[in-house]
Amino acid sequence: MRVAVDDPRPRLLAELPVAEGDASGVLAAGLAALLDRPAEELIVVHGDGPPPAVPPAAAAAVRLVPAAVAALGCHPAGTAAVPADVVVVDAGRSGTDVVRVSGGRVVTACRVPVGGTTLDDVTAELLGVRGTVDLTRARAVREELSLLPLVGGGEHPADPGADAVRCVLAPPLGAVVVAVRTVLDGAGPGRSPPVLLIGGVARTPLLAELLDAAGVPDVRVAERPDAAAVVGALRLPARLLGPPLAVGPTAGPVTGSPAAYWLPPVAPARRRPLRALATGAAAAAALAGLYVMDPALLAAGPVPLTAAGDLVQYGYAVRIPVGWAHTGGLPERRRSLLTPAGAPDGSDLISVERTPLGYDAAAEPQRARVELRAEFDRAVAGGAPLAGFDGDARFAGRTVVTYRETGRGTDRAEVDWYLVLDGEAQLSVGCRHTAAGATRVAAACATVVDSLHRTA
Repeated sequence: MRVAVDDPRPRLLAELPVAEGDASGVLAAGLAALLDRPAEELIVVHGDGPPPAVPPAAAAAVRLVPAAVAALGCHPAGTAAVPADVVVVDAGRSGTDVVRVSGGRVVTACRVPVGGTTLDDVTAELLGVRGTVDLTRARAVREELSLLPLVGGGEHPADPGADAVRCVLAPPLGAVVVAVRTVLDGAGPGRSPPVLLIGGVARTPLLAELLDAAGVPDVRVAERPDAAAVVGALRLPARLLGPPLAVGPTAGPVTGSPAAYWLPPVAPARRRPLRALATGAAAAAALAGLYVMDPALLAAGPVPLTAAGDLVQYGYAVRIPVGWAHTGGLPERRRSLLTPAGAPDGSDLISVERTPLGYDAAAEPQRARVELRAEFDRAVAGGAPLAGFDGDARFAGRTVVTYRETGRGTDRAEVDWYLVLDGEAQLSVGCRHTAAGATRVAAACATVVDSLHRTA
């Protein structure tokens, strides 16, 4: 976990070791030790998992920003000159995220299971070493590629030359190159957004060299790529930051719970913080369950990004209905938000989300339905405005679990829920509509449900 501070300029303050599942505890202890007073704003940089809980005493307000968006603040061209459409390649220890960011929002994202750990393993195999200490040596050998014609620093004269190390690293990194080309091709004919490399693996020039060799134009490496996301978050224009989330004794810690983040809230007027921090952390995804849309969080407010076509991100693909647009979402919930292209601020919308089941629904077809029915009954008993549960319904030509959320709020909008069980994933589609928009939303919802499927 990295912490950066804007006091008096954006800079890396500390790197905190995090044990698996301990991100929130490390964040609380680290902030208490590093700061002499609460921050005016805390900017939490997150990947594809929910962010850690933020202690109420840490800051007056918290903003969430995806790592790929935050990294734009460290684009070599400067934030004022960053193109509106950029592909960010975040190559870290456990894997590589290839993310297309357009207009400051994530449009397409895919993950390649090739990162520093994979490269250390193949380097260790070349060196003929094993064990934690030897893997540390292998990492040092790999990272010396940019400095020396022979690797190992002379300490191990039998170490292979840099060319031999490049030869074993090139095949796994080739998978990243393929993913980048795929995302670039998805931008459309004649379009090739620039590519920005961040993450610890980007410190080794080989990835950039392979992209250049593959004909990928305009590949740039961020300065200090391993810290680019957290430092970049502090340099971002206010329009690219998420809306502030209040914290404090009454609000409680900010977490990644479904109740806190159903859909993007209305973005209030934003201001640049006098002092801010950024931290990155990963956490486990939420378990499968029923969903209720919080009317206080339903206003979308973003500018449309994609008008019709296919949307591929968060491990699923869906056809965007004609006349609709991908206008936002929430990476930590693997959520995509679709709205009518001409009315992105209206009440009619479709939300798509992926949740891991923890087992294969094809092998246990009734298990998820039984669990969902039990959760539905508990929610209704607790006063949730739900009705019409059907664990074996048909919609848009496929079998789905469906239920209805009755209208709340001033517009009395209702939500029709369709849950698709696909392997080890639950794909949830919430179609929110007013009485006037019921027909339009139903037609668009059928397109989404019919086309929705896992990609990974």
